[in-house]
Amino acid sequence: MDHRTDDPSDRGASTRHDGADAPRVTLVAGENRRVVDPADAPRRTVRDSFLCASGERWTDEWRGVPVPWLLERAPGDGEATHLRIHGAGDHVACVSLAAAFDGVLAVERGADSLPPADRPRFVAPGIVAARTVKAVRRLELVALAPDEDAEAYESLAGVD
Repeated sequence: MDHRTDDPSDRGASTRHDGADAPRVTLVAGENRRVVDPADAPRRTVRDSFLCASGERWTDEWRGVPVPWLLERAPGDGEATHLRIHGAGDHVACVSLAAAFDGVLAVERGADSLPPADRPRFVAPGIVAARTVKAVRRLELVALAPDEDAEAYESLAGVD
């Protein structure tokens, strides 16, 4: 399954880190699972702005593991249309793969590391705040029919 983008930041502009800042993520496709350690993953920066449930507007650069890098390592048959992002508690967002490909699992906001309890945070340009999931631990590839509502696969209440 190849999920590469033509984004120049996915190529030579990426740098590598020691991985201590990004915990392992479980990739799920149907009954298949794979745990990925992003220790040697490239890092990419995205710029995004969103209004959190706290009322604070966050406009900044977010740096972390590119979602396409993770999805290249995912099990499955390539039939997925959406990505369910599982984070802290029961917070689950569901976004199209097209939207997710521009995202990162961020470990830094601006020049600062995110608090360990919030790392990594899924951030992608154009994704609303409730879908910027904190403390991501699992990415689940799902195939939705054209008439299925992605919101039926989410649990967003009470998140910031």
